[in-house]
Amino acid sequence: MTLPKSISPCPILDALFEIRFTSKIHPSAVFGMIYNVLQDDFPKVENLPILQLPEAVRASDPNLKFKPLYRISNEKFVTQIGQDVLTISSFPEYSGWDEFSKQIFSILDRIEKVGIIDSVIRVGIRYINFFENDVFKDIDLKISINSEDITYKNTIIRTEIEQEAYKSSLQIANNANHNNRLGSIIDIDTFTESNLKNFFLNKEELISGGHTKEKELFFSLLKEDFLKKLNPTY
Repeated sequence: MTLPKSISPCPILDALFEIRFTSKIHPSAVFGMIYNVLQDDFPKVENLPILQLPEAVRASDPNLKFKPLYRISNEKFVTQIGQDVLTISSFPEYSGWDEFSKQIFSILDRIEKVGIIDSVIRVGIRYINFFENDVFKDIDLKISINSEDITYKNTIIRTEIEQEAYKSSLQIANNANHNNRLGSIIDIDTFTESNLKNFFLNKEELISGGHTKEKELFFSLLKEDFLKKLNPTY
């Protein structure tokens, strides 16, 4: 399948890269060390609400372990930093993979030079897409009960799909509300937890590979007639 370079209007609400890691330094010092090499590009700094929780609570709750604590941003990108996680978003508008990936690699190059990361344990790329229609009519996915198709009223599905060295967490919902607009969400989080021992040496191949797997899954879902309506460019 030849993958489009883009579709119009662009449905992407958020594009996010995430890296989870263990550090060589005390967890409380991670933000300061990373911010020191990024502050010239990200002038706005915010504490995230999770910081209001006691550290003991955050440490003991597995649902909070890999949550960022701080947000730094500029006009095109948002970087969030935690004690063992870093995310980079192309937000509020998606800049396209060429520019987004350059930003990701630039930030990782600077973090590598700081030398605080001991090991990388997970790398992911996530895209959240919004469509102003019931997307279940336009995708190649079927759910049936006793061989009869369901009606997909207020439907949310989530599944995990293996794609060679990557896995994709796929979530689709047709009851989404975005800026007072009702529609559907296709949310794909493609990640890998393997082959990360030499992450910084192989980061471009690993991250670009995850992006390709996410893109393949997304376009494999769309019916041909629906894709044509989205004005694809190749």
